[in-house]
Amino acid sequence: MARDFARLKLRLIRNGLRSQQYALLFGMGACGAGVLALAGFVFLAALRGQAIAFDATLVLFAAVTVVWTVVPLLGFGTDETLDPQRLALLPLGRGRLLRGLLVAALLGVAPVATACALLGAVVGLSHDALAVLLILAAIAGTLLLCVVASRTLIALLAPLLRSRRGRDLLIMSIALAAFVPQSFRLFHTGNRADDTNRTIADIASHVKYTPFGWGGLAASEAGRGNALAAIGALFALAALIGVLLWLWSIAIPRAMSSSDLTTARAKEPSSRRATALFPRLVPFWPRTHAGAVAAKELRYYLRDPRRRGPLFAAMIVPGLFLFETLRDAPSRPGASTMLALVALLPASGLTLNQFGLDGAALWSTVVAGNDPRADLTGKNIATAVIVVPLVAVPAVITASITNGWAYLPITLLLAPGMLGVVLAIGNLVSVWAPYALPDRRNPLASNPGQGCVGGLAALSALTVDAIVLAPVGLFTAAALHSLSLAAATVLSVAVAAVYGAIAWRWGLRVASRRVYWRMPELLDAVSPRHAG
Repeated sequence: MARDFARLKLRLIRNGLRSQQYALLFGMGACGAGVLALAGFVFLAALRGQAIAFDATLVLFAAVTVVWTVVPLLGFGTDETLDPQRLALLPLGRGRLLRGLLVAALLGVAPVATACALLGAVVGLSHDALAVLLILAAIAGTLLLCVVASRTLIALLAPLLRSRRGRDLLIMSIALAAFVPQSFRLFHTGNRADDTNRTIADIASHVKYTPFGWGGLAASEAGRGNALAAIGALFALAALIGVLLWLWSIAIPRAMSSSDLTTARAKEPSSRRATALFPRLVPFWPRTHAGAVAAKELRYYLRDPRRRGPLFAAMIVPGLFLFETLRDAPSRPGASTMLALVALLPASGLTLNQFGLDGAALWSTVVAGNDPRADLTGKNIATAVIVVPLVAVPAVITASITNGWAYLPITLLLAPGMLGVVLAIGNLVSVWAPYALPDRRNPLASNPGQGCVGGLAALSALTVDAIVLAPVGLFTAAALHSLSLAAATVLSVAVAAVYGAIAWRWGLRVASRRVYWRMPELLDAVSPRHAG
């Protein structure tokens, strides 16, 4: 049965390569995995003879295990080999199914690249034949732990991942995962080399006795010549793998038979009034076509996982900026408050493919009046309401930490003008390169062809944003260098406001004119049937 599952996995890969889009993505993924494997091998091999080699090996082994455990969750709903429910109709026993899934999971680009990267520990740490054998055993055990841990977690969470609550949890986890590496650096100061070595040693001391670090502990102890300690870590690793295999065998039938975990809302009484479209907290909200679209977009940001995904992604850069500020607060000048404006660039992802997020519902706005200018204006208003706090909150916190209150006004007042440029480019991309978004279990997944279009559009828009905003940045830098802060604030804010207003109005006019006469093509481009 294991051989049949292996052949099935290879057949799935081969059939996928018949598609040019899948072949392109597979080739890019294989090249990326090869580069990472080579980098890991060279890194571990180059540490030979250095005191930090043992701690660095332990940290790398632990990091690989953590990444392997979490990252496969991103492919749930799109990878045929991850969801056990696809095998529910096969007449297979628990043991045969477990062996088959394990063999299939060990086949692929990722396991091979991981094994090649970890083999660098043999070159970097081995000093005799026994050490080589123990390190090879640690590498094999770590790879097996990676596969078993990831598949066990998926089997346990499969019913949750099929639900809307699970999708929200997945998006939040991805956003928060970006802060984990920075959290290890909060309390380290000093020069770069000493700080790096101290950080690696500190992380190694914390993870060496955790299940994620047992494989690295066995390899590092074997490199130090402590054979008994290495064998003990290998036994602990083997016991952990056995426990996970047992949990996996129990979770597989449950994952195949459990229904989706959805939260049933209680029916509202008929006497209860429907929720108003316009929030009562903002009575000044315009009661116009554009205002209605803006109110609708804000509600969708709270309900649609496909919209919350880019929103949480846009929060990563401000969050990392705050982590760096907390870490280097004593050495940061007050002018670093202005660096909060960098959050505008990743937030530009919220402005791309604005009609694609509507999907099949776009026809309702067409029959309601077909006013693309008002639709884009409302979407821009909603985006501005979301993006401005992403700049304001980091700026205020940074100003309080670095005592840069004098630079807070120029930071907050430059944001609207720069946002006008970002919105203008987002409007143009939304009508020039619209694409359909799939309504799948995984909100981060997309059709391979449309994913390429979306990725290229996002990279191109980000590059254009940086280029078009460069004159504002250069003028502001020159004004701050040659004038007083008050004068530089007035001039820079005035120039940025005029520059952003002109750019936004021009982008809005061009985008609305283009889409007005091409609405049938736009409806067809964002239709769910093109999402795969």
